[in-house]
Amino acid sequence: MPYGIGITYGIRGIKISKLAIGVLIIISLVASSIAILVGKFFHYMLPPFVTEWLGSVILIIMGIILLFQAIQKPNTYDIDNSKHIDSKEAISLGIALSLDSFSIGIGTGVLEGNVLFWLFPLLVAEFQMLFLSVGKILGRKLKNIFHIPEIFWSILAASILIIMGFITI
Repeated sequence: MPYGIGITYGIRGIKISKLAIGVLIIISLVASSIAILVGKFFHYMLPPFVTEWLGSVILIIMGIILLFQAIQKPNTYDIDNSKHIDSKEAISLGIALSLDSFSIGIGTGVLEGNVLFWLFPLLVAEFQMLFLSVGKILGRKLKNIFHIPEIFWSILAASILIIMGFITI
């Protein structure tokens, strides 16, 4: 999802402020940490096959929700159409990006060991920013070369989540 949003922003010429990036990182760290704690709770309360199934179902549901959002109204999170994501708009973007990795965090929390517990939120935040940035650069280049509808990237991200969910079942 961050990659697709980054490409969309690059195509549209939308910029993200440094404060907004800070907000995105904080939301990502908090949401990923909560997801791991939820996963740890499930690990102790439910049998392993149930937690694996639950993670797959969450991926599929998230993919379906993203697919419907892409078809009905693609989310750019640039609410005021200023071509600039400010700290307030970054909150909704940060929540959307964090939901993307929430089910993976639950799955990570279900696993034994504490190394992933502390490493996962840091990696999620770092890779979300990396994919968002690389996506923006690619989006700017694609805009100059091809005309690819923005909805394509949203549908692609949603489809990947749905496929990942079915593969893990």
